[in-house]
Amino acid sequence: MSKCDICKKSITKSLPGVECSKCEKIVHLNTKCSGLTNKQIVALKAASSLEWTCLDCQRDSPRRNSSIVIPEEDDDGDDTPVQINAKKLLNKITTEVEKAIKNEMRELNESLQFHSAKLEEVVECIDAFKQSIKVLERKNVELMNRNINLETRVGALEQRLHEIEQEKLINCVEIANVSYPSTEDLSKIVESVAIKLKQPLESVKNSQRLPGKKDQPMNIKVELKDESDQEKWILAAKSSKIIVADICPNEKNNHNSLSGRVGSTEPSDFESEGTESAPVFAHLCTIISRIV
Repeated sequence: MSKCDICKKSITKSLPGVECSKCEKIVHLNTKCSGLTNKQIVALKAASSLEWTCLDCQRDSPRRNSSIVIPEEDDDGDDTPVQINAKKLLNKITTEVEKAIKNEMRELNESLQFHSAKLEEVVECIDAFKQSIKVLERKNVELMNRNINLETRVGALEQRLHEIEQEKLINCVEIANVSYPSTEDLSKIVESVAIKLKQPLESVKNSQRLPGKKDQPMNIKVELKDESDQEKWILAAKSSKIIVADICPNEKNNHNSLSGRVGSTEPSDFESEGTESAPVFAHLCTIISRIV
């Protein structure tokens, strides 16, 4: 084991030495044996490229890098005990740990406060949404009730309108399959039908052509004074056979026109007789219900 050339004590891990770059003399790396200051010793330990030469051979020997000599094993007999203030070290460690824990707790507390504030905002938004949903649900129920009420009222008005229309048509009959004469006079046509049915002309109140298809003659609506007159006309028409020539004798094509009877206007109610079978009369109520 190497010994210091100055104090003759062993070089150990706790008391390392330094080798002269010229004469390879080894001395303790302290101010007493090496003659270096504390700052120089710290710098020499930090940088291995620095060189140290003893005072005896600074000018004679060639320069070489200084190196700190630390033996692999310490000689327990020659070790100088290192005293450590355990209490002071423990207090320092405790202080640092407390400081680190306080910093972590502070950051954690700030994070918790931030998330707590955000959670309160979310809860407030949810409460507001719940209130809005309740208001919308209440308004929806009100609108549904109003819609049901309106549907009921519209249905009642439609029913009433239908009844009014039927009441207007209760005194009417309809004459069908009468083509347009060259000089049409509805009063004359209706008068001819009344004569053929043996009904008084005073029972006729009004007459008019109804809208129809282009390829078919439009029916004639006859308004009578009351419902009893309507029934008389219908009964007389059912028992009579009238051809169009009887109504419009001056028209060229009337001899080839149709004859028929008064009754329902459904196709199943008419009997075919070649070119001479078609309705001339019809009860207006059944026709108008489809036209309107």
